Amino acid sequence: MQSSAWHPVHQYTQQGFLAGCEKLGLDCELATTDENTLDALVALADQVVSRPDAKGVAMWFGGLPVAKPIIEKAKANGVVVALPHFPVPEGFFADNAVQIAADTSKYPDPVAQAMCDELKKQGVTKGSVAITENNHNATEDMVAKVFAEGMKKYCPELTVLPVELEGPEPTQAIAVATSIIQANPDIVAALSTTGGGPTTWAGAQKETGKKLLAVGMDATRVNLDLVTNGEVWGLVAQPLYEETFGSAELLYKMANGEKVPYWTVLEAPLVTKDNTQPFYDLLAQLEPKFRKDAKNPDEK
Repeated sequence: MQSSAWHPVHQYTQQGFLAGCEKLGLDCELATTDENTLDALVALADQVVSRPDAKGVAMWFGGLPVAKPIIEKAKANGVVVALPHFPVPEGFFADNAVQIAADTSKYPDPVAQAMCDELKKQGVTKGSVAITENNHNATEDMVAKVFAEGMKKYCPELTVLPVELEGPEPTQAIAVATSIIQANPDIVAALSTTGGGPTTWAGAQKETGKKLLAVGMDATRVNLDLVTNGEVWGLVAQPLYEETFGSAELLYKMANGEKVPYWTVLEAPLVTKDNTQPFYDLLAQLEPKFRKDAKNPDEK
């Protein structure tokens, strides 16, 4: 169950879920909307957990409190819930829900360290560092916080700028990053906590002519190409496929009364030019299954 279903990153996750279902012989379907609003997601979720044939639902819900009554309703209806990608403390949601995700309180720290090491290698000893998010949610807020702490620890001579929201629409996101560069001429690096981030910061560098050490999220083809071409330095391969693939297995086990851990923790490695190939190989399997008609409904 997911909104912004048109987005390539979300299509990647959808294929992971379907593959997990196929492996186990489960009867699964995608419950999605191309709409980008939280209201649309809430309405969809309410419909899905109310279906009499629903035994389990994987919810892409941002770890937001607005999901609490929906997960409670799912529990009352005997529906188990897997929550990929947005970790929250146990007890935040009803006990019919478990989560599968990388540990956002840990993996941004080595990313900060690797970026600091690279900046030092390039002889950069002062300047500012930007952080942008798509929107405020449990995952992105924690990644931004831990990354900022890591930069202060490993590069204390650099200034970490306040987090800014780039949003999901690429033109607007590039405009936000461009304005950050223009307002901070000493900027040397940037992290985006979202899958559109590599495009955002590659575009802003083109707009301004300013070269940065930029890292974004997610091993989509667009993002891998930007790394390969040197337009951004790296990306964090959030385990998007593994999260949704694994969600299918968790739902299967829970629906059959099996106990599973509250949090299935996955890895989120940093990808630079040297280690892109395994991610290209996975994309070659998934991309032919993407929707050809997928379009952002908010694009003018």
